[in-house]
Amino acid sequence: MFGDLGTMQKIWPYIYLTGALAFGFIGYHSLDPARTADTNADWIFVSISFVGTCLFPLISLTICRRRGIETFQRPSFRRQPNGPLQSIRLFVASLFCYCVGSAIAIPATDHKGIMLFWFHAAMALGFFVGERLAYWVYAKRIV
Repeated sequence: MFGDLGTMQKIWPYIYLTGALAFGFIGYHSLDPARTADTNADWIFVSISFVGTCLFPLISLTICRRRGIETFQRPSFRRQPNGPLQSIRLFVASLFCYCVGSAIAIPATDHKGIMLFWFHAAMALGFFVGERLAYWVYAKRIV
């Protein structure tokens, strides 16, 4: 049924779109005041999360290089999520959709929910910056 490569290349964008909508929906419901009551996000936590997510893509590609991967295939929304750059790109897109969903929920949340929104935004932006940094460091190995 799905053995044809051309057919799968046509289906993967719809699978990714469904995932993006799901992450937006989950992000919207993550700031429900009943869910944020037991959280304690502050600016130090948000800052550390941003720095950590900036470094994660570069560290993961470095580990892949040390395990023998010579080149990295450029990500595409027309194929399955395999390979380090494809996985990082999907994670960046998922975090941005999650962040957009939580941004829509800001008017209905409390102060803890707003701090969680900034945490979501820091993670999404951190992974985006980290992906750009990894592309800059490993530019000659990306095909």
